[in-house]
Amino acid sequence: MNILKTYEHKGRVLQLTEYNAPIKLARPQILTSRAPGAGKFQIGQVDLLQSGSELALKVQISGKGIAYIFSEVLFENGKQYYGPVMREYVSAQNEKETSGVKRPVWDATINILVTLQMRLTLLTDGVNSAFAFVTPQGYGVSGCWLDGQYASGELQTRARISFDSNGGIAKLTAFKDQGIKSMPYELTPKLGDTFAPFVQVFTPPIDKSEKWEMDIALSTPLVFGDQPFQMEKESPVPGEYLAGFLIQDLDGGLTREYISFALGK
Repeated sequence: MNILKTYEHKGRVLQLTEYNAPIKLARPQILTSRAPGAGKFQIGQVDLLQSGSELALKVQISGKGIAYIFSEVLFENGKQYYGPVMREYVSAQNEKETSGVKRPVWDATINILVTLQMRLTLLTDGVNSAFAFVTPQGYGVSGCWLDGQYASGELQTRARISFDSNGGIAKLTAFKDQGIKSMPYELTPKLGDTFAPFVQVFTPPIDKSEKWEMDIALSTPLVFGDQPFQMEKESPVPGEYLAGFLIQDLDGGLTREYISFALGK
């Protein structure tokens, strides 16, 4: 096990290790990350506003072909960034609903002002804690999910914990590879099984016209025991951060634009 980084924060030891997927296990799919302006839209300058301890992001986006917009925060480690420390859907003024699913309807010019919820989300088994860089369940939907590596005896597989709006575990799903597809099936963990959350590792391009590179690391393995896993909120780790916007176009491609800032330094 190759340890990439160890953080000691608020009495907790938070570890990041290299992710070595089994040969038969496909790495989790990550959508292409494009350079700003690669789609049919333009992202203006991202501004960081501060009022006391509150932080907010402001930007203007214009164009078309936008599916979803997220606000996002990444944590710096040298020339790479970990996260997403925070990722939330930006709500549109207008929405449409198809078969019970809400979708945003964007104007040609979008003015966005969002407050940053700068809290560190952790997952604990009652003994150890791990980074829980969760993804929202869906647009206009409560809850979130966290992917990671599940281990039970000799079995190692990619799994997803789905959390309800209160942070409790709603479902644990594993993925079995069948050719180029992954088939989900529900898991019932046994005592002693482990789950190590994924952490996305982002490497920005030297030339802004190029795309971001993304890889996967593992956070601290947590053990299924007598106590259920719990999500907890802590103050953020002191250091350098990127905050900005992640735009998903109608083809599923991602475009990022950030501004850097520091916390607790």
